[in-house]
Amino acid sequence: MSNRLQRIRNLRIWIFAVTGGMIFAICDRLGYMLEHYGSIWAISENPWHRTVFHRILLRLPVNVLAVLLLLLLTDWLAARRRVSAGGRAGRRTCISGIWDLLTKESCRFYLIWLLCFASFLPAFLGGYPGIFAADAPNQIGWTFSGWLTAHHPLVHTGILCGIFSLARGFGCSDNTAAAVYTVLQMAALSGIFAWIWRFLKEEEAPDWLQAGTVLFLCLFPFHGMMAVYTTKDTLFSGIFVLCVMRLYKICTDPGNCFGSRRRLLADICCFGLLFLFRNNGFHTLLLCMPFLLLVLRRYWKKLCLLFAALFLIYQFYNGPFLKLVGAEPGNAREAYSVVMQTLGRTYAAGGDIRPEEMEIIRPVMEEETLAQYTPNLSDPIKNFFHTEAFEKNKVPFLKTWLTVGWRNKKIYVDAFLNTACAFWYPDTSQEYLEFVCFDIEKENPAYPHVSMTKPVPVFYNYYAAIGTDTAFRRIPVVRELLSMGIYTWLMIFAALYACYKKEYGKLLWMLPFWSYLFTCLLGPAALLRYAYPVMLGAPLLVFMMQKTSSRSRES
Repeated sequence: MSNRLQRIRNLRIWIFAVTGGMIFAICDRLGYMLEHYGSIWAISENPWHRTVFHRILLRLPVNVLAVLLLLLLTDWLAARRRVSAGGRAGRRTCISGIWDLLTKESCRFYLIWLLCFASFLPAFLGGYPGIFAADAPNQIGWTFSGWLTAHHPLVHTGILCGIFSLARGFGCSDNTAAAVYTVLQMAALSGIFAWIWRFLKEEEAPDWLQAGTVLFLCLFPFHGMMAVYTTKDTLFSGIFVLCVMRLYKICTDPGNCFGSRRRLLADICCFGLLFLFRNNGFHTLLLCMPFLLLVLRRYWKKLCLLFAALFLIYQFYNGPFLKLVGAEPGNAREAYSVVMQTLGRTYAAGGDIRPEEMEIIRPVMEEETLAQYTPNLSDPIKNFFHTEAFEKNKVPFLKTWLTVGWRNKKIYVDAFLNTACAFWYPDTSQEYLEFVCFDIEKENPAYPHVSMTKPVPVFYNYYAAIGTDTAFRRIPVVRELLSMGIYTWLMIFAALYACYKKEYGKLLWMLPFWSYLFTCLLGPAALLRYAYPVMLGAPLLVFMMQKTSSRSRES
């Protein structure tokens, strides 16, 4: 009987090795084709890799072997953890003795907090007062010019404008104001980092994972860069990881989580901040809702109460609150990047768009707009997209879009994949996180005027080489570890491993990663700051794979 079970298990691991190998081979070769040819349909003269399908088949054996080894390694680590669980105390005396001697139990959280904060200082001292770029100059400049818009989260805009107003009121420079915001953000993010470590410790994660997480949080260069980056994505990423940990607690111990009003209120606040700091935070939660209700149906009343409260907050924020503060709603065109990119590529590539179809498209997107198509960024088209015309003629326009797509399927596929490629292809050259400051509208006193100085040049050179110059792409392995695509691959492997072990409940723990990534795939570009929540949550994915489920404990 045991031999038969062993044969079934061996067959199962090969099935998942082949499945995983195929998924990674497809991602790798599609990304390669887009990176080098701009299209997955390019034809080569070499018969061995004439089409993308030939390339996938050639790469398949290596990927299958890699996935097989990873499955065996993860199995070994999980088994080693179960075997050594009984002797944890003795083992910790050996591995963690120095740590126990140097610190008190009650002080470790604050020590990790301080350690993470100190790890951000090289980025802060390398480019004082931080990376003041992306949306921050416009958020402040628009508001101080009298135009308040929900295009960017009002909570983040309010924090920025409040700090700059106070600094200017006390006669301080804009550089000082930016530095104050950066230090406060560093303190908040390092606190969240410490909370990640505390979560792993409370859940009795392996010592190697706890230690590796601290090293990852302190030494991974993009953490330092995002800590001094004044974009909303930094705080959103930290909140996202907190929400993942809360969702894990809800899934594994719903009775305790829903057992008190205080915990329910804390969950409402945590999940509410998720969409108050980024507009797609609500859609991330919305995609999780039906799966949570299905699996945790015993607690459906409490879940409905939680989501009803979040829905009311969302509706109040986008309705009465915007009117109360005199803010304009965000432009709906942000949700139509896929439509813009597919039509733009079809027009730019000389695809089949008929005159009567162009008559419907033109009021929303003129020929000059369609000609601005850029493969990996929808902003050149999006900035000239006529939202009002689209809303008046939405149904005919979308029908036309589908009709055009039916005749230009390959172009539509290329358009979508090109925009999202960097999210799932580790060897991309599209991602970047420049170590710079933006000083726009230099003659306008309403706009902030922040310039980067270099108190410690060696730190500036280090982060500029990684962010602005992307020198890491010339180093094998490091190139992949610093790429956001590898963290999408980690998500795929984690889900694959959960299915292989028949621990399907773990898929629910990982659900926020997938729902968030789905909203990003429909976005205007694949930028590293958009993928940062997944990168920051990587230790949690590793923990979820290693965590022994109730089913495994019972067996």
